[in-house]
Amino acid sequence: MIGGGLHFNFTSDPDQQPAAPPASRISDRWHGTIRPDGSNGSSLVGTAPGGAVADGSPRGRAPSRIDDAFASIDRAALANKAPSRIIAPKEWMLWADVSASGINRWGSPGSLASTGSTEAMLYGSQVNALIGLTRKINPAFLVGVLGGYETFDYRSDALAGRLKGEGWTVGSYLGWKLTPNIRFTAAAAHSGITYDGSAGTATGNFDGNRWLLSTGLVGTYQLERLLIEPSATVYALWEHENAYTDSLGTLQDDRTFFTGRASAGDRLIYPIEWTSTVTLAPYLGLYGDYYFNADDAATVALAGAAPLASTSIPAGWSARATTGLLARLSSGAMLSFGAELGGLGSITQIWTFRGRGSVPF
Repeated sequence: MIGGGLHFNFTSDPDQQPAAPPASRISDRWHGTIRPDGSNGSSLVGTAPGGAVADGSPRGRAPSRIDDAFASIDRAALANKAPSRIIAPKEWMLWADVSASGINRWGSPGSLASTGSTEAMLYGSQVNALIGLTRKINPAFLVGVLGGYETFDYRSDALAGRLKGEGWTVGSYLGWKLTPNIRFTAAAAHSGITYDGSAGTATGNFDGNRWLLSTGLVGTYQLERLLIEPSATVYALWEHENAYTDSLGTLQDDRTFFTGRASAGDRLIYPIEWTSTVTLAPYLGLYGDYYFNADDAATVALAGAAPLASTSIPAGWSARATTGLLARLSSGAMLSFGAELGGLGSITQIWTFRGRGSVPF
């Protein structure tokens, strides 16, 4: 799986950005801004056709929007001098996020990075767009609302099929700083999706609706220059797809499925002041995961299709390792590049590569 995105913060104030913090405060500029689980935050609108778990989290994965918002009440002071003017704390924050991701068949037989594994059944791409508004109630608590749109296009050579679609999402989230070192986040989102599919000579259209819930506890501790971020998170997705009659006159039953992941682990981050305006932070994380799935459909595609459950959807216990590099400029812009290997210890391993940018306005 590959993914990339760009995050916009429309309420950033240039006067709140530091010129260059003292070396002893380098780690402060990362506090509360780095994803707590090794860039495995919950995606509020990600889609893999028919509920496939593309990368170990429900419906794909994107960095957590909740953590982005919650960072605004969990960021240590960065400047080594007072701002040029008095700035009132912001109570309202507007943000937007656009991300693109896809499933490739790297590692499948015949591919450039073949590992001899079974060929992935699904491949394709999707684009998600989100916009949200955050209200900071007090320095330790915030709430927010969001809306979004998604479009996707996936194929399956094994089924001679294609599944396209689009949909909308609305949701809300909250963040609560329980102690100076521990924060709690929670989110809920609802999506309405329209699917357009084909398999062999059959075609059909059907609608569905989805609920996605996420919650987590994240700790942030410092040992000299090293940041230690233990976390425990749960992501869960429920979706119902309506019955329909395909172009061959075959009635396809409705379908309801459920999938999710509970995980716990730790991440180590070591910020380094590379130049007076650029701070780098390599990180390494290890997590234990438990995947749970349920599906009431015998088949999920059109007439003659095999169950989508035959795609390699993780289940049960496994481990996940993640590594990458984050860079932050004195202007507040951030870049991150990372890789993740999930499914360690299980029969299905999934590589995820990710790039992301964050730009303040």
